[in-house]
Amino acid sequence: MRKIISAMRISVDGYIEDPEGRQDWVDSWEDEYELLDHVDTCVLGSVMYPGYEQYWTAALDPNRKLPYSDKLPTAKEVEYAQWASKTPHIVVSRKPMEISWKNSRVISDLEEIRNLKQKPGGDIYVVGGAMLVSSMINLSLIDEIWLMINPVLLGGGKLLFEGVAKRHYLKFVSSEERTPGKVYVKYKTKHDEGIR
Repeated sequence: MRKIISAMRISVDGYIEDPEGRQDWVDSWEDEYELLDHVDTCVLGSVMYPGYEQYWTAALDPNRKLPYSDKLPTAKEVEYAQWASKTPHIVVSRKPMEISWKNSRVISDLEEIRNLKQKPGGDIYVVGGAMLVSSMINLSLIDEIWLMINPVLLGGGKLLFEGVAKRHYLKFVSSEERTPGKVYVKYKTKHDEGIR
């Protein structure tokens, strides 16, 4: 069965944004998780989607400065942008919204993701944001949590797991230092097994 994987960049103190909503502490948005070869669908929340679409459509042009960072995309960011432009994206929104990316569609019920998981295909990548990840954890929809812990303390902002409603036990899979100071950690969820 295909897996649903949440892969997010966080600070050491567990935030995905600083108090002003900035993510300028992330040096690149390239695929540090090495997901592209086994994922065929992305899921993201309605708050995150507009910025995500804007960023990755801009990154298709290696000579165009990126929104938010005002830097040129790295070669790996261009590679992700090309992959994202042809990979189906599902946007979860309770309200109707317009999207311009031809590879994207909007759904309002997370049970559609559960049904999609039962169908043949590659893994499903939950890109974010924090509310969506928490909602999917609460519904036992996330199979693996991959974190790229960045060497920064933000001291406040948006917590990744703030909306998780109850205790969830995780099974440690692996950890490694990918680039100086960044630690990549992978966990499997145990859903309702109650195993500690």
